[in-house]
This record gives sequence, structure tokens and C-alpha cells, in this order.
Amino acid sequence: MPELSIIVPTLKPKDEIESVERLEQHDFTDYEVLVQSEDSATKARNAGIRRANAEKLVFLDDDSLPVEGYLERVSELLDREAVVTGKIVHPRNDVIKRFTGHYDQGSKPRYVTRFWGCNAACRKEVFDDAGMWNEDITWGHEEKELAERILNHYPIYYDPELLVYHVYADSVLDYWHKLYRLELQTPQIWEIDGVPSSRQYFKTAQTLLNPMNYVGTSPKHTLVRSGGNLMQFAGRAVGLYRHSKDSD
Repeated sequence: MPELSIIVPTLKPKDEIESVERLEQHDFTDYEVLVQSEDSATKARNAGIRRANAEKLVFLDDDSLPVEGYLERVSELLDREAVVTGKIVHPRNDVIKRFTGHYDQGSKPRYVTRFWGCNAACRKEVFDDAGMWNEDITWGHEEKELAERILNHYPIYYDPELLVYHVYADSVLDYWHKLYRLELQTPQIWEIDGVPSSRQYFKTAQTLLNPMNYVGTSPKHTLVRSGGNLMQFAGRAVGLYRHSKDSD
């Protein structure tokens, strides 16, 4: 039985997956890689969990690049913690980096309430108690939804030394498209959280009308932020329309 099962959702061939290539350069070898090509990240991760031979599960994206010592560190942490996550760094010195503050949860180890699927790990028993990834959420808010269920049973431990490099977006257009896709599923999460419809519409309008959402520290930063805010509004508005139509 391997020490770790590393689950990677992707549509790429295994020999083109950056995270697998990076791990093969590390000294730690007591692991298996489960490349899952189901039609959504949540289905792929659940399929990997069911296939896993190890009790310690690591979730990476196909372009997550863990630093040397990552696997040893995550294995040690899972000896005492049920769920762990780490720091994520957008490796490019571009305008996109200004919008990735949510990836960094601080410089000191602590217990947190969130994790991201490009850098997370847990013991298999966690899914017995908290349930599997929600396959109705294909991409975007699945980590938040799962984290909230996990916190009913286990704390989530953050260690900044558990570091991966992960490109958040390849370009400004890619960033805007990512925000649109993310917000398409926001109304679904609001419904799960019991947010009233009136509040959902108010929060959507607020996204568009709040002038502070169009303020930046430079012309380029202002442009990217303003465009991103419009994409968020568009995604939420379309998501609300689709959700209301499905409910009829």
C-alpha cells in the first residue's frame, strides 16, 4: 500500500501533466498517481477517492507545481491532522498576481476555513464522515461547499510550507472568463446556504453598482478589475436566470 494517493483531475494525457512531471523529480517515491478524466473536477476527484489505495489523499490540479519536500511534509502533517492545505503562489509577475490574495492564507501555520483543490490533502476517513465532493457543483465553488461540511467534523490545518506554484490565469481574458464561469454557480451555492432570492438579486446588483469595484491602483489594474467585476455580474445574472428557469 502506498503512503499517499495523489488525485489529479484532468483531460490531458498523463505524460503532459505538469504536476506529475514535477513529482517525478522529487526524492519521495512512496505514492501513486490517479489521473482522472471524468467530465467534471468533482466527479474526477470522487472517482480517484474510490480508486485510492492509500489512506492519505492529496489533491492537485494538473498544473500544480509542488516544491521539493512537499510530499514528505504532507505525509507528516496527515499523521496528526485530518485535513491540510497550504500556500499557493501565482508564479508570474503580471497584473493577474494582484488578484490572487485569496490563495495566501498567511505566513504562519494556523487553522482555517477554506482550501483549494490545487493544494489540499486529507485522510480518507474524512469523506466517510463529511461526504464526497458535490458532483452537482462541477467547478468553481466545490471547495467552499465541501470545506463547510468538513468543518462540522474536522478542523482544516494550513501550513505555508506546503507550497505549490499554480498559474491562476494565463491572460487577462482568461482571468475574466474564469470569473464568469465561477459566478455562474454562485446562485447554486446561495441556494445551498439558504440565501433568500431577494438577497441574491440584491447582491448581484450590488456587484455591478458598487463604485469601489471599479477602482484600481494603476490604469491597467483598474481596467482588469473593472472588466473582472463586469464578468462577475454577468456570470451571476446568467446563473440566477438559469437557476430560476430550472426551478420552474
